[in-house]
Amino acid sequence: MDDMERSNNELFVISGGGKSGRGGASGVKSATRQLSKTVSLVNQKAIQWIQSRVEEVFAQVDDSLFTMAEKAHQQDEQDQLFQAIRAIRVEHSNLVDSFCDGVEERFHHPRNDSPGEDAELDLRAASNGLSLVNNDDLEQQVAIRSMVANIRRDHAEPIAALSLRLDTLLPEKIYDENLPLGPAAICAAFADALDDVEISLRARMTVLKKFELQLANRLGELYEDCNSLLIEQGVLPHIQDPLRERSRHGGEKPPIPGAPTALVEPPLAGEPGVQIPGAADIPAAGMPAGFAAGAGQPGATGYPSAGAGSAASYSGGPGLAPAGAGVPAMATPTLLQQLGHFQMSMPAHTGATGQLVNVTELLQQSLVQSEKSASLHELDSEVIRLVDMLFSFMLEDRNLAEPIKVQLIRMQLPMLKLAVGDKAFFSKGGHPARRLLNELADAAIGWQPGENYLNDPLYREVCTIVEAVLAEYDRDEQIFVRLLESFRQFSARERKRAEVMERRTVDEAQGTARVEASKARVAAVFDALTAERKLPKIVHEWLNRVWSSVLFRACLKEGTDSSAWRQHVLTARDLIWSVVAPMPESSVKMRRLLPVLKKRLEAGAQSLSLSPGDRQRLMGGLDMLYRERQKLGERVESERERRTRERLVQELRREADSVVSIPVEEATNAAVIEEQVAETQVLDESRELPAEQKALPEVEEIQQVVTEAAAANSEDLKPLPSDDNHWQQTYHLKDSWFLLRRAEKLPVRCRLAAIISDLDQFMFVNRQGAKVGVYSRLELAHALRNEELLPLEQGPLFERALEYVVGNCGESKIAISV
Repeated sequence: MDDMERSNNELFVISGGGKSGRGGASGVKSATRQLSKTVSLVNQKAIQWIQSRVEEVFAQVDDSLFTMAEKAHQQDEQDQLFQAIRAIRVEHSNLVDSFCDGVEERFHHPRNDSPGEDAELDLRAASNGLSLVNNDDLEQQVAIRSMVANIRRDHAEPIAALSLRLDTLLPEKIYDENLPLGPAAICAAFADALDDVEISLRARMTVLKKFELQLANRLGELYEDCNSLLIEQGVLPHIQDPLRERSRHGGEKPPIPGAPTALVEPPLAGEPGVQIPGAADIPAAGMPAGFAAGAGQPGATGYPSAGAGSAASYSGGPGLAPAGAGVPAMATPTLLQQLGHFQMSMPAHTGATGQLVNVTELLQQSLVQSEKSASLHELDSEVIRLVDMLFSFMLEDRNLAEPIKVQLIRMQLPMLKLAVGDKAFFSKGGHPARRLLNELADAAIGWQPGENYLNDPLYREVCTIVEAVLAEYDRDEQIFVRLLESFRQFSARERKRAEVMERRTVDEAQGTARVEASKARVAAVFDALTAERKLPKIVHEWLNRVWSSVLFRACLKEGTDSSAWRQHVLTARDLIWSVVAPMPESSVKMRRLLPVLKKRLEAGAQSLSLSPGDRQRLMGGLDMLYRERQKLGERVESERERRTRERLVQELRREADSVVSIPVEEATNAAVIEEQVAETQVLDESRELPAEQKALPEVEEIQQVVTEAAAANSEDLKPLPSDDNHWQQTYHLKDSWFLLRRAEKLPVRCRLAAIISDLDQFMFVNRQGAKVGVYSRLELAHALRNEELLPLEQGPLFERALEYVVGNCGESKIAISV
């Protein structure tokens, strides 16, 4: 292998052992071999633990990427983040399988996934632009190197113990560097899997950060479980200090990658460890200090257990001891006093993301500084764990904007003090502290951070409440009662202003909807009455200029079920009938109808405040039309009488023909003339009433058409079946909160404020009561289906967090009431 190839291999090893070409000690993969029963048990336990944790990783990644997309100010950046979300969701199962397969493969072929000194030099050169790798790869490698170093620092003892035990079970010499479950191996396996997904650097670094927080920093749990399993199997059960044990029995340097490994005779399985004098004098190393331990994220070091390790691995010295290590437990008043000191020294935080307090680390640091040792009572340790899980849920809650979550998370220590002092705190649903936290979260559910959100009244009030709790709460719970009452008064004022704005918005939308619905219903009436009919110009003017307004006003003021509406519809029908009815057959009915019809039309025209000149012209036009129709009827009637007389004359002539002969030519001419007269009469009648003339609909039929009338639907959306889940969901959304995501716009939180029944529309408003959007029922169902509208969680924040805790913590000795 030439120098260039060797440098390349060493440089890329940290981003994925499988792709670097590094096998076991010899650097060449051999055929897969069968694992022993004990190693298989360790392998299975590790895979189960990793699968569980990596699922949490991707759940956190999905939420974090979505939150980042919310805050993105550029379209390209937001598109990249949403593309990453989709890619990870599609490849989710493949990622998990590939990661687990990579870990399992390292049991069969242990390899050194850690870069050596040459790779260190290469990375240094890469930072100066002299490497084969690009800056994106370099940034990922640096992140993984830092992650591996932190894990080795924080979990040096359990890693050393696991290395010693697996060294007795595997044919290769096992060091920390080629440990199948070592930090480098697990990080490299994850990087290998992640390399198969094409996402942006920012998204990739977010995935690695969540991997570090949710899995890598919790590897101590896995190491403790695997060591315990091997102890149960009788593999080196009595190691007192694995670091010194390793330096005594296996302290050689790990082999250089690619160099042959010397064969070492492993000790027999179950060989007792060697007691090392003075082991108790060695303090625990690598404890992070301050409130930002573990990067300030949930799960950074796992949920705290009874101490900083297990009783089997505790080596004495000052600090927080595990339960069962023989160290007296810290009294509850002393623990409360310590928490009070932490609370008073808690710094103000106005950053972009919230930070959880690592209470276990703070206690460890305090005890080390005072050169004292103590353990925690089992119930106190359980309370710390529950509160940590509680606020971890709140930190990831999508209902609240990040600046509000930053402030609410700062109440972790006061809530912990309450729960430590009163172990029944989690079962008291009406506790003022719980109610205060719920009120703060409920008031802020629709809050959106603007450019100047630090001066927003709600944000300032939340900050004031949180600062008052941190500054004033010691043991007196009345501070929560007082602050709760103060905040409720503030919320009532804010809500009253928002309700006024919302009422105006809703009234305006409902008024617009009623206008549109009334127009649609009037149009439906005229469509039903005038379809396929040719009407005189004066009738069109009456309908379009006068009677449409009369019907519109009646529909708007009194509705379509009122007697006034039905009377006006009947008037429109009578008006049209009066100009299409056959004459003279309808003359009698016309003489009865016209006086009443003219009276109704005159009243309608007067109700619109038409000028007397317009009313006179419109009524005069109708009168002229009716006179013409009357004359037409009289002419038809006269013609019919004439035809009757002529038929009588013809019959008399036929009778006379039997006595006196009539010339043939004269008789023929008379028949032709009679036939022409008859054809003229038929044509006149056909112009008056065509044979295919459609009957006018009755009022009840028109009412049915009106009931079904709606505004024109402009969208081309696919209809959904009535049993569709999203269609059914539209009937159960009153007062629900949603996250509205529209293309090329920042997501906003909004609430369903009103369902406009006239048009079957849904109106959404923001926290201030301003309109955000209006959807038809079909549009809303499709928006829910396409996740344009995402329903937010319902219920008080504290109770939802407790439900999460109950579902994830298993059995607890602390009473919890949701």
